[in-house]
Amino acid sequence: MILKITHNRKRKYVSTGIRIDPKHWNADRQEVRRGNSTHNKLNHELERIREDAMAAYRELNRNRQASADAIKKRIEYSSKDNFFTLAKEYLDALKPESFYSWKQAKVAVEKVKQFHGSDQLPVNLIDPDFMTRLQAHLKKGRKNSTVLKNLAAIKNILNLAVQRHLLPMNPMNSENFRMVKNEQHGSKTKLSLEEMHTIEKLDLPEGSNIWHSRNAFILSFYFCGMRFGDVAQLRWSNIKNGRLSYDMAKTGNHISIPIKDGARAILDRYQQADNNGYVFPFLASIPEDEQGNHQRVREGIGSWNALVNGQLKDIARAAGIDEEISMHVARHSFAQYGVNDRNIPPYKMMMLLGHKSIKTTMQYLKSLDLKTVDSVMDEIF
Repeated sequence: MILKITHNRKRKYVSTGIRIDPKHWNADRQEVRRGNSTHNKLNHELERIREDAMAAYRELNRNRQASADAIKKRIEYSSKDNFFTLAKEYLDALKPESFYSWKQAKVAVEKVKQFHGSDQLPVNLIDPDFMTRLQAHLKKGRKNSTVLKNLAAIKNILNLAVQRHLLPMNPMNSENFRMVKNEQHGSKTKLSLEEMHTIEKLDLPEGSNIWHSRNAFILSFYFCGMRFGDVAQLRWSNIKNGRLSYDMAKTGNHISIPIKDGARAILDRYQQADNNGYVFPFLASIPEDEQGNHQRVREGIGSWNALVNGQLKDIARAAGIDEEISMHVARHSFAQYGVNDRNIPPYKMMMLLGHKSIKTTMQYLKSLDLKTVDSVMDEIF
């Protein structure tokens, strides 16, 4: 049986899930005939469906969002109005696209569950006041940058609720909710060439995780700020005739650059290593027949990225560097060194970094160091 929804002369149809012989249907009374053994139960269910449709219409109409399509969606997704049901749907769709983003979003969802104290949270209970209290909970002992990452995932899930017409608007867009500001106003961490050389010369136990982490960090710098995911997946087949050639995992851009002495010195340390075709051992444990399994590879990259970034904090201390560094710092350091010290034009740097937009490159360069500022001031005056 089908429920017909008509609004402003537009029609939509929703299956009720009820099937009966046509001879048992009373078209005049719009109900199941008494001759059917379960007619009372079926008629009660049909009445409930009609009431749900009318309730959906009244709520949508109050928010001036009523339409045949909106009413249909509200009915179809009424069983999915739990925040955590939507969160699972969001996470399941996100995981194949970005394992790292999936991990971040999963943590955010767990924090919401911890705050609410239950895995049953109707989305219509999430209003600006709820979000304000949740944000205060998220801020306890955490940096604003971490809170903002949590809120970004939550906002995407609530946007899904809006798309399903389970919410009239995202409460995070309300003027009654004030999101925390990112406290990171200064420049992003970047190291000088001298600091990179200090790290490069550290005497670390050969073959240890901290040794591999240092080598990956330095090679990333020499390979134009190569992202960790690409470093982890770097194969000897990407290195031919003195050149590095690979497709960036994030953008798909093809990169082909000559291998200079600094990079060659790092690669030479791994020439005799048996890493299953990879330069580094990060993904070497993945069997060859599973190396094409993108999910397995992403999980491996995510786990090693966290470990390497933890090791880099110890490496910075050992090098006497009073900064928290991560693999991404190698990328920023390369960009700043190229532009500030080697006078590489931003458009050329864009090609080396593999950016698709100069705007992205300029974000890397938005904070000039004192050397650059002094030089510019000398030119002006």
